[in-house]
Amino acid sequence: MSEYILELKDVVKTFGGVKALNGVHFQLKRGEIHALMGENGAGKSTFIKVITGVHQPDSGIMLLDGEQVTLRNTTDSAKLGIAAIYQHVTAFPDLTVTENIFMGREIKNKFGFYDWKTMRQRAKELIQPLSAEIDVNKPMGNLSVAEQQLVEIAKALSCDARILIMDEPTASLTRNECLQLYRIAKNLRDKGVSIIFITHRFEDMYELATRVTVFRDSTYVGSWDVDKITNADLVKAMVGREISDLFPKPD
Repeated sequence: MSEYILELKDVVKTFGGVKALNGVHFQLKRGEIHALMGENGAGKSTFIKVITGVHQPDSGIMLLDGEQVTLRNTTDSAKLGIAAIYQHVTAFPDLTVTENIFMGREIKNKFGFYDWKTMRQRAKELIQPLSAEIDVNKPMGNLSVAEQQLVEIAKALSCDARILIMDEPTASLTRNECLQLYRIAKNLRDKGVSIIFITHRFEDMYELATRVTVFRDSTYVGSWDVDKITNADLVKAMVGREISDLFPKPD
């Protein structure tokens, strides 16, 4: 069995002659939280869309459990246990938590009707370990951003996700909400879920990740153990310049 649950090798994706990903590499271990960092325009969003089947790469390969895979669409990625939680939650605010969790995958009874009792019970079972405060009968629009993210995590778990991509999940959260998310991410890791944690915050990386990969200008720069790279070297990898060049001393 491969050491890595997910690998991307020399992936290229071009839009109108512009390379959104240019020879990108990435390796995700089983039961690992791996931070992905880079400035805006580094290629992180396109990277997510390739892994989730939204975009198909022009060249390069993607391996899952050591076997090459081709994702034609998001259905393919979901079947393989890949899910993404985006910074801006893509939920249906007027529908309930239960309806959002089972959207497109509704449970039906033997007569072919929606089995809302079973779905509500299952939704409670999925939400309970994440938050005891969320009512599965309430509309999503009544929840905070942090709570909506937890519902999205519950939805991913309902699909048996084993690779979870979190895209800047702490960007709009309070300190206490971040701590709650850290706890949940660690619990998922301990249960064997592999997490790609995309962030611009060093605090997130140090709190959660064992390894960090940096993209810059749509290109793979490198991967390091978190405890073996300095902040200065990480900033240099992200922006291509020394900190002293970014903040020169006054004359």
